[in-house]
Parts: sequence; structure tokens; C-alpha cells
Amino acid sequence: MKIFLISYLYIVFLILAFLVDILPFFVIIKSISQLANNSIQTIRSNILEDSEKEKFLLTNAIAMFRQSLKILGFVIVTAILGFLLLSLTILFNHSNYRLLLNYTVTFGGITVSVLAFFTYFLFKKLYVKIRL
Repeated sequence: MKIFLISYLYIVFLILAFLVDILPFFVIIKSISQLANNSIQTIRSNILEDSEKEKFLLTNAIAMFRQSLKILGFVIVTAILGFLLLSLTILFNHSNYRLLLNYTVTFGGITVSVLAFFTYFLFKKLYVKIRL
């Protein structure tokens, strides 16, 4: 029974890795980084007056906040999907749900998650190489 739960957990983490891969996390992080660099350049600028700097910084701060909210939304969607996938074990056996949740926070559960994410990105990289 434990092998079934570990296998199911592995599949859940593979699905979550796919979801994280298709959501634009890196694009948003790059956008936030660029906005932060623009803010630093604005602060260091000797050409702009303070009132103009305030406007640019406020605009950048609002844009960074919006991008951060997008990331938060994607994290919430990922967490909800993960929770729903884990809660599907109720269909198999009522006690499996709690056992699976408890297993995810152990060293073995963390190892399974790292292995699943590593496997997904390795297969993705191999697929791209074979496809070319």
C-alpha cells in the first residue's frame, strides 16, 4: 500500500511540475527584476527632478505590486491543484489522505518531490533534444 501512495505522490508532483513549467513564473520574475533595476536607475539619475522621480517610482512600485499579485495567484492555483490531487486519495481509502499529507512533510516525501521535479525537467530537456 505504501508503494501505491509513493507512486501517487510522485505522479502528483509530476503534474505540479508541469503546471509550474507552463505558468509564466520566470517571465513575471524577470519583469519584476527589470522594474527594480529601472527604479534604481531612476533614483540614481541626476537629470530628473524629485517630483518626476516620485512619479516614476510610484508607477514602478504599482507595476511590481501587480506582478507580485500575479505570482501569488499562480502559487495559490498551484497549491489548490496540489491539494485537490492529494485529496483524490479519499476515493481509494479514507485514511490514505492523511497518511499522504503526513508523508509529504517527511524526508521521503521531500525526496519524492525533488525526484519528480528533476525527472520532469530532465524528460523535458531530452524531449527538446530528440525533437530537434
